[in-house]
Parts: sequence; C-alpha cells; structure tokens
Amino acid sequence: MPRLRSRLSLGLLLAATLGCERERLLGVETPDQIRPEDAASPNGALAVRAGALRDFAQFFSGTTNVGVNIYVGLLSDELINARPGADHIDQRAFNETTFPAAAWNKFSDSYTQTVRAIRSLNAYIPEGATRSRNVGQLHGLQAITLNIGGELFCSGVPLASVDDAAPEAATLVTTVQLYQRALVQADSALRVLGTAEADVPFRYLARIAKARAQVNLGQFEAAAATVGAGGDGAGSIAIPTQWQYQVEFSQTTLVNTIFDWMVNTGNFGPSDREGGNGLDYRSAGDPRVQISATSRLGQDGSTQVFTILGYANGAAPTTLVSGVTARMIEAEAALRSGNIEAWLGRLNEARANTAVRTLRGISTAANVLPPLTDPGTEASRVALTFRERAFWFYLTATRVGDLRRLQRQYGYAANAVWPTGAYFKGGTYGTDVTLTPSFAERNNTAFTGCADRNP
Repeated sequence: MPRLRSRLSLGLLLAATLGCERERLLGVETPDQIRPEDAASPNGALAVRAGALRDFAQFFSGTTNVGVNIYVGLLSDELINARPGADHIDQRAFNETTFPAAAWNKFSDSYTQTVRAIRSLNAYIPEGATRSRNVGQLHGLQAITLNIGGELFCSGVPLASVDDAAPEAATLVTTVQLYQRALVQADSALRVLGTAEADVPFRYLARIAKARAQVNLGQFEAAAATVGAGGDGAGSIAIPTQWQYQVEFSQTTLVNTIFDWMVNTGNFGPSDREGGNGLDYRSAGDPRVQISATSRLGQDGSTQVFTILGYANGAAPTTLVSGVTARMIEAEAALRSGNIEAWLGRLNEARANTAVRTLRGISTAANVLPPLTDPGTEASRVALTFRERAFWFYLTATRVGDLRRLQRQYGYAANAVWPTGAYFKGGTYGTDVTLTPSFAERNNTAFTGCADRNP
C-alpha cells in the first residue's frame, strides 16, 4: 500500500575548512539543520523535502512532545490522561505553559518546512514526472496540515510568510481561511500531479484533503463529488474503499507516539464514556478500536489505563487518510441531502469491505462488522454517522473537528457532545473546544491572542 515514508537520515558535511584552532574549538556544527544556502542545489532540495516529510510525521504522530493525534484524543473523548501534571488538556482547560503544550510548534514546523521544500524542489530539481510527484505529495500533506490546524486551534492564528531572505510579520488567519488555504493546496497538488500509477495515491490524498476542507466549510455536496467518480477530472474513479495512506515510523529515529506514550508507557489510555457524553470506545468491543482486556497503573501512580492494541513497536504505521474517509464523506453528504438509502449504503459499504476490516494486523475473522439499519430519526442518524466516523478514525486527529462540527453545523450545545461535568480526577471539565498557539508565540508582535475560541 502507498505509504508516506518518514525514516530519515539527514547529515550535512561542512564544506569550509576551519581556519584556526580557536574556530575549531568555538565553532558550532548543526548537522541536523539545513540552512537556506545548503538547500540551493538538487541534493539540498531533496534534503529539505526529506526534512518536510519528517516534520509532517512528527506533527501528526511522532513521539517528540507527543503527536497531534494525542492532543486531539485528549481534548476530545478519545483518551484520558494518566501522566502527572498533564490533566489540563484532558480536562478541557488548556494551559499553554504546561506539558503537553507543543502541538502548535509541530504544526508550525510542518507548515513552514513544507513551503520551503516545495520552493526548493521547484527551483533546483529538473522539471519532470519525479519533481511533479514530489511537489504534489507535499501540497497534499500541506492541505491535511492546514485542515488539522483549523480543526484544533482557535481562530486568528499567525502564519509566517516563510521568506528566509526577507522575513515579514506573520499574517493572522481565521479558521475559515485555514480551510480555504487547504483547498488551494489540494488543488495545487491535483494540478501538478500526473495520472501515472505512481501519482494516483497522491491524487487520492489531495482529493480527500480537499473534501475534508469542503466538509469543514459546509460544502457537503462538493465534498462528495471530490472523492467520487470524476472527482479530479473526467475518467477518474471514486477513491477505492480499501485504499489507505499511512505514515511510517522508526523504532529509533522517529518513534510512533501511540506506541511510545500509550503502549510502551502508560501516560495516556483509551477512554470510555468520558464525561458522560463520550463514546464507549473500550466497552463497545468494536474491532476498529482494539483495547486490552486488563488495565495497568498509569504514570501518575493512581490512574488505571487500558492499552491500545495493534502497535507492536515504535515503527508501527498510523493511517492518515483512507478510502473509508471518502465513504464517510459521501454518507454525510447523502444524509444532508435527505437520501437515506445512499447514506446507509455508504456506511455499510465501508463495514462490508474485507480489506478495511483487517485492521492493524488483526485477523479478518475477528473484524466482522454487521450491517447497520436505519435508526429512523434525523437526530439518531446524525449520531450514528458521527459514531461511525469516531470508530473508523480513532486517534487520527479527526475527533475534535467532528465535535466542533456537531456544534457549528448541526446545532448541538457544547454540553451535549463534549466531556462535561465532574472530572474523574476531581474538579470539573472546563469549556475549551480549541487549543491556542504556544506560549512562545506571544513574542510575535503580530499575535496578541486568539480572535475567538468558538467551535
């Protein structure tokens, strides 16, 4: 299956000879940093591209300061915290100075390095199919990054110009503008990518990224068209249900955050009916979210946590998007238009596909998902749609965006969809439905705080 490969080994040799012993003693080498002048060559451009892929993997599900999928899991109803001093996200009372609080930094790294990589490839790699494919992939990943940023962060966040020669003040961008930028990036990917077999996975990636932004903007019919037959031009097929795009990791250099923080150590664990409104991820026994039968003591010494299964080591891949994403988009669009037969059909198409039932290496026999039936009312159909999305997309940095959409697009009150009331460690849940940029961003004169933190 096509996968985003993130196993990197980047090293830059100093070209200049040190002129004297003092310079040899005091000079600082930065072999893991790529300066603008180092990128001004074909090899440099390829190194910048590799760095951008690494930074995206780190942002999405890498171990340093935990991946964004963990942040989304904690703020929503997917995870509970079992780490000392890290309750603030789980409790919906985000503190930008307390660990974990670096989601913004990783978002910013992924955003800026992708921009640099696209520029470098276009400037220093000869025009051709390989360059187009590499550039198209990066545009697609940038579209996903901007979608996640819009779903997780408050409105009015600063985005840099990413002009190393003439840095400018950051531009403040609203949530809607982040989604609009995601559309532009996805369209850029589709424009530059070819139609060869090697390009097709990146075209699927871009189409799903575009449709995700369209759903976030309330453009449901357009989103369904994007992932369906003809979605990126005449003759294109609907994105196959069994297709998936995975981010890969390494046991040593870039470890999967789910393994590192939830399997290898008990810092966070799957939740179950968290705060009353949370879904029954553990007790449902749903094969899409495989969880251990027994619990263990978490890192805080007091919280019992269960262990997510399917991540055998630090190199275990994580699915970014898939054909199931396309089916869920089509199902929601059908529901919005009142086509109940098509809505139910799309939900069951995903459940019936043998390839997608074989999740995380668990046998097909253990993954039988019986067909759904129409629950009969509009409210129950909406609930079923978002439940299916929640179990299909568990720990893929999707759930916060969905909970916010339930408020914004379906009119639910916050206390009807988010964990609410008494917090299981004491106190009560807060009211946050977004995260803010990191504390260090306050040094940016263009940013004086969020414009708003509404859903």
